[in-house]
Amino acid sequence: MLDSLTLRVAFGVITFTLFLLFAFVTFRSTRSAFSFWWCVALVLFMAGSVAYLQDGTANQIWGNPLGNGVIVAGAASVWMASRSLRVRPTPWWLVVGPATVLTTVSSFDSPATNDWSGGPLYLSLMGVLIGLSTREIVLIDPGLSRTRWPLILSSGALSLYYLVRFVVFLVDGPRSDVFVAFFGTPSTTLITLLLLVVVSFSMASLSGEQTSKAFAARAARSRQELVDGGAVQRRLLPQSTPDLPGYDVAGACVPSGAVSGDFFDWQRTPRGLVATLADVMGKGVGAAMIAATVRASLRAAQPSRGPGHTMTVVDQAVEPDLGANEAFVTLFHVQLDAETGEVQVVDAGHGLGIICRADGTRDVIPSLNLPLGVYGTQSWATSTARLDPGDLLLICSDGVLDLFDDDTEPLARAADTATAAEPTAAGAVMSIANLASQGNYPDDVTVVAIRRDTDDTVTPGRL
Repeated sequence: MLDSLTLRVAFGVITFTLFLLFAFVTFRSTRSAFSFWWCVALVLFMAGSVAYLQDGTANQIWGNPLGNGVIVAGAASVWMASRSLRVRPTPWWLVVGPATVLTTVSSFDSPATNDWSGGPLYLSLMGVLIGLSTREIVLIDPGLSRTRWPLILSSGALSLYYLVRFVVFLVDGPRSDVFVAFFGTPSTTLITLLLLVVVSFSMASLSGEQTSKAFAARAARSRQELVDGGAVQRRLLPQSTPDLPGYDVAGACVPSGAVSGDFFDWQRTPRGLVATLADVMGKGVGAAMIAATVRASLRAAQPSRGPGHTMTVVDQAVEPDLGANEAFVTLFHVQLDAETGEVQVVDAGHGLGIICRADGTRDVIPSLNLPLGVYGTQSWATSTARLDPGDLLLICSDGVLDLFDDDTEPLARAADTATAAEPTAAGAVMSIANLASQGNYPDDVTVVAIRRDTDDTVTPGRL
């Protein structure tokens, strides 16, 4: 049979190898609390084996108590690793406390001549700490891991072995034939070595499963947060169309993801209507947050003072935020006088507003301003047009261009699609929104339509 020295050296070498595997593979890739504590445990087991090599020499007086304390600290670290799998606290004093008590007791138990100094306390602590580690693994949700049982059986067997060893130590003593034959240092080192390898790889597998499930859970939470954010954003869009005699108004937003960087909004005014379509640079959560800020600023402005004043107020409110985020917003803001059909427009770098006349002609609304956030605050130029009976004002986000990217004039194609549909604002909007819903397009698609009825009989008293 191999002697104690050889087995302890082998134990140290294998422990060091396991440490390298865990430190440079498992811990480096996961940075999990489990991997950290298991690396600590392996280092402590290795250090304890080195300290035990001093047994039988003049250095046994410090080597034996130190080895006891360090090995027990390693067992406590295994317990911490198991606790981390259940996301329980892993305080350092649960490692240092037992090790300090055992080292102190061993130091007063004649360590110069007694290579089993502090033996009963050492064996009981090892059995209890490994047993506590086994308990933590037993309490892990069975549905979360396929490697629980190999780990429970191996660590549970090691805990039981140490507790039986403790009983035999008390009954027969460390020099008895039974203890030396079945529970002496060579037997224990060999058994511990074999179980350590089994437990190490089982723990690595369990940690990998736990880490994968944690990542999956975080991803699921993130997806749900996006879904919830998208739901909130949809509820911030107009939930009803304005009651504007002589006119038909509709809008829709088809996001490319869970949330959108586009939005549209409208408000009834004493003389008619104000409507806005905006497109924030980029997509996703960041663009959606900026869109909400712009929408709130538009709502705070007083539309009665004209679209130029409204945009000045919005510009001053959002420019610092846009500058801080290096973002910009293209925007089409229109104010409609329902009695005359006159529309006053501020186009902030948008360029995707077109009037489809009842006689089949088209008038593109010019973009006379830079986007919000491109060059600080600016003075806002307004353009004026008129909606006659049967005319349709169609406003699109640039995502609509992707629907007709095989055409040299995609805005004209969008206008053709809208006017070929049912002669209502809702029909025009849905003809384009349905195209966006049927494909997997890279950008958000938003459309607003304002149509003047052909039998327009609006009078000031009806507004």
